[in-house]
Amino acid sequence: MKSLPLAGLGTFAIAARHLSFTKAAQEMHLTQGAVSQQIRQLEERLKLTLFVRYHRRLELTVAGARLAVQLNHSFNEINDLVLELQEEETSNILTVSVMPSFATKWLIPRLGSLQEAYPDLQLRIQANDREVNFQRDRIDVAIVHSHVHSSKGYIVPLMKDKVFPVCSPAFAELRALTEASQLAHVPLLNDDSEWRFSSPYAEWEKWLQLVNAKGVKPSRGISFNRGDLAVQAAIAGQGVALGRTPLVMDDIQQGRLVRPFSEALDEGHAYLFVCPEIQRQREPVQQLLSWLVTQCYQYSSEDALTTPSEL
Repeated sequence: MKSLPLAGLGTFAIAARHLSFTKAAQEMHLTQGAVSQQIRQLEERLKLTLFVRYHRRLELTVAGARLAVQLNHSFNEINDLVLELQEEETSNILTVSVMPSFATKWLIPRLGSLQEAYPDLQLRIQANDREVNFQRDRIDVAIVHSHVHSSKGYIVPLMKDKVFPVCSPAFAELRALTEASQLAHVPLLNDDSEWRFSSPYAEWEKWLQLVNAKGVKPSRGISFNRGDLAVQAAIAGQGVALGRTPLVMDDIQQGRLVRPFSEALDEGHAYLFVCPEIQRQREPVQQLLSWLVTQCYQYSSEDALTTPSEL
């Protein structure tokens, strides 16, 4: 059997509920003969007898009863799912996948501004480092790093991702950091998050190569599996970390971190707003996107990749 006769199964489910072709016909606005014919064709297609037909009544066979129970359960599940999907389509609830470090260091401190701008918008934030599967994970939108994103969809670049050393002001003063070569003699803090096609120390190695610093071995430092942990260790005066633009901008502005060296590694990576094309015109999606772009532009216009006027 290549495919199930769905129309006939629906007719059968109604007739089984009423145990009457006449009542099923009334509910379906068909003739009693049309319903009877559909049931007969279904039985022939399935090679099963579903009803015992008496002169004035019907009874389900064992096979018919089992099929009716399963169809009733399945149709109820389908109906519940459709209602759920309709509610999601018209609701102000957005499920947002965000990289954990970005959520901690950039998004969460700004959520009050989002609530003020759009008080009816409700976010369900899911911290996630892996590449997003919107359908499987039931995600509406995502904020991802370009280095780990490959799927199609509606994409808006939000912010450049530059990498540069940071440490606490007290640590920079204590170690009198003025030259990159001094990093050979201070604790290095490494974010070894799984960036594809990179070694755990690739970013430190590339930055050291950029400034031509010799004899510095990032592998001897302390490694963390999340960027925000490395940044927090730097704030605590435990060494020098490589900061990513959105993860350290607030701490630099508020004096918790400093940049002992001006050079920044820029490999063209960015943070992206991504959603399926089918989602892009939803009002909550447009509200979140507009707020994100405005926040990125207001805080750091030289690093913002999309301006509010471009939306």
